[in-house]
Amino acid sequence: MPAIPATATPIPLTADEQRRSRRPRVLLGGRIVYGEAQLTVDCSIRDLTPEGARLKLAGTAVLPQQVSLIELGPGLAHECEVSWRRMPEIGVRFLSTHSLKGEPAPEPSPLKRLWQGAQPR
Repeated sequence: MPAIPATATPIPLTADEQRRSRRPRVLLGGRIVYGEAQLTVDCSIRDLTPEGARLKLAGTAVLPQQVSLIELGPGLAHECEVSWRRMPEIGVRFLSTHSLKGEPAPEPSPLKRLWQGAQPR
C-alpha cells in the first residue's frame, strides 16, 4: 500500500461529524420541549453522549435554536442547542443536564410534570 504523502490534507468533517467522541447508537424515548414548556414533540434518541445527541422527530415541527430534551426513561432533562437539522433528524449539543427525579414534589417544574405524565401507570 502506498504511503500517504506528508503534504496530504485531511478531509474536512461535516457538521454532524465534528464532535469530541463517537456517539453510541441507542434507541430511547424522548420529548423535545420548547415555547416556555407549552409545546412538545416526541422523538427517538438515536445516538447519545454526555455532550449531545441525534434525535429523530416523531412529527413535523419548526423548532427554535434552543430546546429542552427529556430522556423519558431515566428522567433526565437537557437544555440543548440545535447543532444541525436534516429533517426528520436533528443534532443537539447539551448546555446543561439535571435529573427530574430529585426535584421536590409539591411544585414540580413543567419539565417534571411532562416527564411524570409520560411514565407508565
